[in-house]
Amino acid sequence: MFMRQITEIKVALAPFNLASKLFLNRVNTNGARKVNPNIKINTDILSDPTASSHIQVVYRDGQKLAFEADKMKINNILQIVNKHAKKLEEIEQAKSW
Repeated sequence: MFMRQITEIKVALAPFNLASKLFLNRVNTNGARKVNPNIKINTDILSDPTASSHIQVVYRDGQKLAFEADKMKINNILQIVNKHAKKLEEIEQAKSW
């Protein structure tokens, strides 16, 4: 993942949604913290079993991405989150030339 381009992640976890839990496990690692020590990761565990999981990502350029993760698989979530982060990474690399 392109964690350097993300400033904040908010995850509202529904009790039975596996994809949002896996996403949280992927972004909340020691490796991710080393790449971006200033990232803010907020979690909210929903007590209602019928509630839907929400993920909100704020990128370095201020753009926000929010979506429901209930009917998504972990690979789809990672692809959506990385899409804009990859563009920002490419722009940053182009500027450093």
